[in-house]
Amino acid sequence: MDIRSLHFDHLITFQVRDKKENWLEGIKILEDFPLNHEVYQNGPVFFSYEEEKDNEGLFTYYLPINDAVEFEEGITDFEYIHQFSIEKALLMRQAQEEEDFSTAIQKIKSYAATENISVDNSFICVLLDVYGEYLIDLYVPLKEWSEVK
Repeated sequence: MDIRSLHFDHLITFQVRDKKENWLEGIKILEDFPLNHEVYQNGPVFFSYEEEKDNEGLFTYYLPINDAVEFEEGITDFEYIHQFSIEKALLMRQAQEEEDFSTAIQKIKSYAATENISVDNSFICVLLDVYGEYLIDLYVPLKEWSEVK
């Protein structure tokens, strides 16, 4: 387990409330998002999740792109944000090797408790597509260092 930062500039984002196990649905939507030759993806798709109740919560999905964009009038599901930044988070590399997100998050929280580190009740999941398979890096922000700009 490491303490790392996470930073991306220029992102397309959207939010949806859903059950934790439906995390892949939003990824599919972003992967199908129509980009053109002037605007292209330049980083891995990722999402954050904040549990609200009974295994349901708010997903925010992010698609890093090369430059700022403005959406046409009438496009309300997607939004452009200039920057996503978390100064310090506990990172578990290759979290896909765990049984599920809950198991991976519990390992991170147990480690944090042992090390007396205060963490947020949210996580960020970065999906690295390697030859058609996802490698998952799981970040749990430290309480005093989390911020989305």
